[in-house]
Amino acid sequence: MANEQMAVVASVASIVVGFGATILVFRIQRELEMQEREEVIWIARADWLVIIATTIAGFAGLILPLSIPWLQCTQLPAAACASAVALLIGYVFAILAHYRLVFGRTRSGPRENPEPAERVLFWGFIAIAVVVFIVSFTA
Repeated sequence: MANEQMAVVASVASIVVGFGATILVFRIQRELEMQEREEVIWIARADWLVIIATTIAGFAGLILPLSIPWLQCTQLPAAACASAVALLIGYVFAILAHYRLVFGRTRSGPRENPEPAERVLFWGFIAIAVVVFIVSFTA
């Protein structure tokens, strides 16, 4: 991979890691507020999409290529970042399903972890991210 392409991949990975870390700080802060109210706290299934995306982008998009220079010549960093972006897109829909803001609005009662629609979206976007990785890696 050329230096220009690696710079783009590193930029995308940095944005994903920064966005993911920011989202997780807000989500943890919310759960700590819920704990103070003595309500049930948990890591929502949707949040795992952010955790996975941040980890993939951080390691495969930044740390490994910068530590192991020959990895820069492979499609691994770009494929990893593409799949991480797919997971972040999935997070938007999954968190909406978690809070029943779009999906599951007809449900009532206490929320579950995961909500039914959140579970479907979680696994659906995991599958999409895997396909994106494979297509990007083999391109």
